[in-house]
Amino acid sequence: MPTTQENNSLLKFLPPRLSEGKEWYVYYYVIHPLSGKLSRVRIKINRVKGIHNRRVFARRLIHEINIKLVNGWNPFIEKEAPKAFHHLFAALDTYLNVREREAEANSFRTYKSYVKALKDFLIRNGYTEKMYVNQFDKAISTKIMLQIKQNPKQSFRTYNNYLQGFTTIFNWLKEFGYVSDNPFENIKKIPKKLIKKTRRTLTEDERKQLKEFLHKEDNNNYFVMCLLCYYCFMRPKEISMLKVKDIDVENQLVYVSEEIAKNDNSSFRTIPDFMVEYVKKLELNYPGDYYLFSMDVHNKFVPGTKRAEGREIARYWNDVIRAQLNWPMALQFYSLKDTGITNMLADGVAPNFVQGQADHSSLKITSIYAVKRNIQSQEQIRKVTNDF
Repeated sequence: MPTTQENNSLLKFLPPRLSEGKEWYVYYYVIHPLSGKLSRVRIKINRVKGIHNRRVFARRLIHEINIKLVNGWNPFIEKEAPKAFHHLFAALDTYLNVREREAEANSFRTYKSYVKALKDFLIRNGYTEKMYVNQFDKAISTKIMLQIKQNPKQSFRTYNNYLQGFTTIFNWLKEFGYVSDNPFENIKKIPKKLIKKTRRTLTEDERKQLKEFLHKEDNNNYFVMCLLCYYCFMRPKEISMLKVKDIDVENQLVYVSEEIAKNDNSSFRTIPDFMVEYVKKLELNYPGDYYLFSMDVHNKFVPGTKRAEGREIARYWNDVIRAQLNWPMALQFYSLKDTGITNMLADGVAPNFVQGQADHSSLKITSIYAVKRNIQSQEQIRKVTNDF
């Protein structure tokens, strides 16, 4: 117990010590904000198995508490989370187990990659699977983000994605009692104005190259995927989840169900006349519930039971098409959608019709494409503008 002298109001705390016995605990004294007197704080550590491990853990805990007390921390003001002494790596595994049950496959893959990145960072910096949740503090979070920011191979967009991913993880840990505060929540993102868009539209020559290349590769199925993105403005995920039954060749329509649409609304996309001959070359005599584009045959994207996910579409674009044609990184599969919308507006199709085909939530989004600079629009402006 502290003495009267130790209870002096100028004394902020008494440093922590270890008590061994039937119950093992670290205890220390700190000023209680209500009474103004030194009050004891006790932290049980029986959860840590083995005498040696408890002593090692206690020494580390005492060291960390001392640093926090010296810096003005008061546990009566900031209560420790109830699961703060669980192992961090195990808590992250629990997070993934829960996410796996409630998230889509692509989303779960993203969660898993952020957890792996977090674990890899900690291991590289000397931490092990025995690290406790309460050891992860603001100093570690800022160190992680600084290393990512200083990495020349990581873009500002990637930095923001990592920050968002780690913040999401620790929000979950906070919600379920592992941490009292999120160590990432006050770290600022890179402003959007500093993030350059890396994607651009395809030129007429590049579209011609793409068509000739896929014809040479005898890959009509992948060409149809490109046309679905270019003319029907479908996203890679929507394309990957199309079923054989969703194609109506006679009426020139593609059905995008609410289950696969980004905005959860069902819609029909019009197949332009130019596309029809290529759509008819698809093998549509498969069961209606088969995926229109599958991985049953490597890189051929024929109908089948194993869905060709969006990442498979992107992989073929990057590793085969872009590599063979020596295209820059700025030309991505999604560039087809940007190009298609821009060109359709330039061709004079009414913006509200383009909005419906693109499934945009508002005309304002569609109008963004209308003001993009392109060769066709510049040429039309030069030719049709009258004298003043």
